[in-house]
Amino acid sequence: MEQKNTNQNVYFANLDVLRFIAAFMVVIAHAYEGWCGWWGYPGFMSQDGEHKALTTFGGYLNNTIKNGGFGVDVFFLISGFLITYILLVEKDSTGKIDIAKFFIRRGFRIWPLYFLLVAVAPLIVNWLQKPSPDYLSTALFYNNFHSMWTQAWEYPFAHFWSICVEEHFYLVWPFLVAFTPNKHLLKVFWTVLFLSIFARFGFNLTGKGFYYLYLHTLSRMDILAVGAIGAYMYFNKTLRFTMPKYARVLLYGLFIVMYAFEPYNIYDGAFLACFRKYFYVGVVAIGMSNFLFNPDSLFTFSKKNVLHYLGKISFGVYMYSNILIPIIIEKIIVPFNAVNMYFYFFLNIALTIIISIISYELFEKQFLKLKTKFEVVKTSR
Repeated sequence: MEQKNTNQNVYFANLDVLRFIAAFMVVIAHAYEGWCGWWGYPGFMSQDGEHKALTTFGGYLNNTIKNGGFGVDVFFLISGFLITYILLVEKDSTGKIDIAKFFIRRGFRIWPLYFLLVAVAPLIVNWLQKPSPDYLSTALFYNNFHSMWTQAWEYPFAHFWSICVEEHFYLVWPFLVAFTPNKHLLKVFWTVLFLSIFARFGFNLTGKGFYYLYLHTLSRMDILAVGAIGAYMYFNKTLRFTMPKYARVLLYGLFIVMYAFEPYNIYDGAFLACFRKYFYVGVVAIGMSNFLFNPDSLFTFSKKNVLHYLGKISFGVYMYSNILIPIIIEKIIVPFNAVNMYFYFFLNIALTIIISIISYELFEKQFLKLKTKFEVVKTSR
């Protein structure tokens, strides 16, 4: 095999923007659910200001905000694309994949902040007088299965399930890419996607319910596989951008209407459990591909801006925000009788971003510098 230059820089700047948008969607959804859990629906969305029943407009807005959890699937899509593309470039450049270095790089990116929060969790739980969560399942990255088995979300680790799914992906993916001939890789990625569909069909058929369909690693591996399929097509230059602008506008418009009119994470029946989400994911995949690679994209950025930086700290934004919600409510809003929804949202967003910046600059960056020492293919600028 011809040895190619490994000094090329694999960096898709606008992926940072998409990361932040995905994280912000989740932040708003979690904060909204926290507010509704304490004070009911916002007055302007509820009937007669009773905060219990939604108006028609309120119902659409409620769906739109709660559907922000879809941001997790956007994260999976990005991760599946980027991890697979980097592995393909490494394999093409060096003839192999250094799996040990892959694991070290992923460890330096995820583990420092993840285990920092695991370490400080007992202090937070004691301060808020919350029930003690299961630390072992989180420390060993099977938090998603623990929540699935108990059918309960445990503070402050409720949202750690998605990181566990990512870790399971990391355990498998480099081996698949390393030891599968390139001509068969696309078949492998499609197989993973279909296995995920079959798993959800089985869970639905046997009445396993929401938690298995939402949290099981097999249930969520398909979106990572969709990202991998996109990476394979882009790497092999078979990804084309031929959809006219008017068709994209119509497709995005339909997406927005559906996003507002129906809940995303409802799995009643085989079709909803197995197939409906691919419309949403497909539209986002098309939009992401055009945003990243199409010079005729509907919108783009000619140079870096604050959104790119916020994308770099998006891991912290995702991790800190949900933990901050009970702290803000129980230690600030309630004690000081500051029950104002706009103040609450402002506080959650502002504190999340400020803490994430501090965490990134003073803590995470130190490990990211170490991560670069184990790069086979450069992945930053």
